[in-house]
Amino acid sequence: MAMTDITEDKLSKTDLRTLWSETLVELLCDAVKGEWSDKAIKEIIKELYNKGYKTEKLMSILDNKLGPEAATRLAVFLLDK
Repeated sequence: MAMTDITEDKLSKTDLRTLWSETLVELLCDAVKGEWSDKAIKEIIKELYNKGYKTEKLMSILDNKLGPEAATRLAVFLLDK
């Protein structure tokens, strides 16, 4: 099998991981925008860190989707933990 061959099973797992990461990012945006509890935000951030996201990337995403206030809120939240 060539290195470029991807089995259907492998593709499905990759797609599901990507979809779950995108869902977590959307949840983080909702959490920051909706002022969810600190515990809920921490859990989402922890899961995103486990998926390889970095703080700078998360702040950039929030800045693009919700504006600089959301990114600032995330920064303050992370500094306070």
